[in-house]
Amino acid sequence: MSPDQPPDGLPDAVPADVRAQVMPAVLDELARWGVERFSIEALAERHRIDAEMIYHYWGDRQRLIVDAALADLETWGDVPDTGSLRGDLEALAISVAKRVNTEVGRAFLRALVMAPRGRHDEETRMMFWRARFAVVRQIIDRARRRGELRDGITAVAATQVLLAPINIRALYSDALIEEEYCSAIVDLAYHAIARQ
Repeated sequence: MSPDQPPDGLPDAVPADVRAQVMPAVLDELARWGVERFSIEALAERHRIDAEMIYHYWGDRQRLIVDAALADLETWGDVPDTGSLRGDLEALAISVAKRVNTEVGRAFLRALVMAPRGRHDEETRMMFWRARFAVVRQIIDRARRRGELRDGITAVAATQVLLAPINIRALYSDALIEEEYCSAIVDLAYHAIARQ
């Protein structure tokens, strides 16, 4: 599966009250146990939620985890469109840093990057990263249409140049990621991918 394919098979008719009850429990379980040890039965028991209801709306643990990941992406807000590659990169970096500066955001990021124990969990992670990549790709595609990207720069490489330092810092440190750090990373990323 390539990272620019949209996730499929996600629930689309979960009532708001059910989603409001289940999603915080999913994030809590992922933060505690990661993807490998995530279990709908354990979630249901710990959070006093009917497991059959979860299976009814989501079908399986993979769909539930990916739906939580997509809900987490919504906390990023709209894809920035400042009119320039540099401005878009800075707005995105600050938005991502704000999210991973929260306890839930950092725990969720860490839960999704542990070493895979099986194919199923790797597929779950890939669905999450494809969804995140799709958000960033919009910025890169706009910059390409405006003629702001160097030749040979792929959307995957551009995304990694910007987000890898932020994600690595969030994975290995509990320190806040400040706007000054984001600006420094954006400056490096911009010079790496922008047409000069």
